[in-house]
Amino acid sequence: MKDQAHTLRKIFEGSSGPASPQVLSVTSGKGGVGKTSIVVNMAIILAAKGKKVLVLDADLGLANIDVMLGLTPRYNIQHVLDGLCPLEEILLEGPEGIRIIPASSGIQELSELTREQQLCLMNSLDYFDEEIDYMLIDTGAGISRNVMYFNTAAQRILVVCTPEPTSITDAYALIKVLRKQYGIKRFDLVVNNASSKVEGDQVARQLTLVCERFLGDVALEVLGSIPTDRNITECIKGQKAFVGVHPRGEAAVRLEKIVSRLEQTSRDASSGNLQFFLRRMLLNQVKGSNHAGYSISRSY
Repeated sequence: MKDQAHTLRKIFEGSSGPASPQVLSVTSGKGGVGKTSIVVNMAIILAAKGKKVLVLDADLGLANIDVMLGLTPRYNIQHVLDGLCPLEEILLEGPEGIRIIPASSGIQELSELTREQQLCLMNSLDYFDEEIDYMLIDTGAGISRNVMYFNTAAQRILVVCTPEPTSITDAYALIKVLRKQYGIKRFDLVVNNASSKVEGDQVARQLTLVCERFLGDVALEVLGSIPTDRNITECIKGQKAFVGVHPRGEAAVRLEKIVSRLEQTSRDASSGNLQFFLRRMLLNQVKGSNHAGYSISRSY
């Protein structure tokens, strides 16, 4: 592994090599909206297109991605932070060759790690700088410090919600915190578990209008919706990705369109790539205490 001085020089010089991986956090205000399933299946779609994809399970206290794919990790990110092994030794390989950094149960929030541990993680991620096209981060749900930590570092943020009123309200709360407390203005949106395309469009329109009315300068890029499909539930129970088991199903087709739109609307490299992510991680360590304990009312 490269030494920490090398990593810090690269971070602050802004050098990201010939390839500049896009870093996308996938997040939600409410749990149980299918966020992890979307991350896994998006990663597989991208990999099937020839992209090299790295998935970070950032729901650190509740590891889900390995479980969803029926994988059994011997090591996880805690072993890297404890200095027991390098990051490349904990990697899991999933369908289509996607690579996964597994989380664990009971791990402390990264926003509370020491400077040395933060540098260790950044140095480890730097290993992948010229080897991946996309890094997808599966965050936890809600507005905890850890969720904010990864979302603000990634910069490109995909918010997942469902037509349930509580999910829409919590999605707005998440966007509100990220806008008012962290200055984030641009978001992507996917509506999951919609009974029809019409319902998905209605939910997206409702959330967009609320953001425009109460947050003003927030830009919400609606990528599309994914329909309710019992096959998805069966695939989750069977620890399989639905795009692999039912590649021609409506859910898979819709998600492929979402991924295509995501690729077509890629952010400027300076605000979405891996080096930007690493710089923001380091800056967030300094700024994190300024936002500790922040809570939000559900009122607009």
